[in-house]
Amino acid sequence: MKLGSPKPRGLMASGWVTSEVYQDVHWNDETKLGFYVDIHFDTIINPSLEAIFPIELLQDGIYSSVNWTPQASGMSIPDDVADQLEKDWAKFLNREIPVYQSVYPDEIDSTITFQEGMPKQVTVNIYERNPEARAICIQRYGAICSVCEIDFGKKYGKIGKGFIHVHHLKPLSIRKGYELNPINDLRPVCPNCHAMLHKRKPEPFTIDELKNFLKVNAV
Repeated sequence: MKLGSPKPRGLMASGWVTSEVYQDVHWNDETKLGFYVDIHFDTIINPSLEAIFPIELLQDGIYSSVNWTPQASGMSIPDDVADQLEKDWAKFLNREIPVYQSVYPDEIDSTITFQEGMPKQVTVNIYERNPEARAICIQRYGAICSVCEIDFGKKYGKIGKGFIHVHHLKPLSIRKGYELNPINDLRPVCPNCHAMLHKRKPEPFTIDELKNFLKVNAV
């Protein structure tokens, strides 16, 4: 957020936090410590050359509950406000509106059955996802299923625009902690094809194998 003078004031950058909070020498006073996080920026706008997201757009509606002119850095934004801001930021940058993927088959290491009416504590392993890798995959291949080629935006209109799951060609459950290449290791798939890919365990079916199933069983 750019504040103060000279104007304009507003959002000029976005990115991903890539570290835990840590202490180091204060940027403006070597006798003090400050709190820091490392950041990978995906967007930085030069306000002297380009328009930035004006702070005036953050004064009404859902945004009015947040103080956008704090006296210190490190402010926290409620989840519902952050979700809306990501959508409006994407529109401002003329990018696809982000869609958040639910927990899906390759994120769960084991399944559990439930007895109806009886409370039960359940523990599952959910492997870390990198949202930036997901974005790079969709930017490269589009929000179109790599198997059946459904485009939810064309099928359902604006409510489906940008909706897609992202499939790990090698599931995280058997490749924990590996260095991911979003272009080589990920593919966009629809929820149905995603589930069918994971009908074989531990190694899922390949994209080509599932395409062949569709061809063989086409009516």
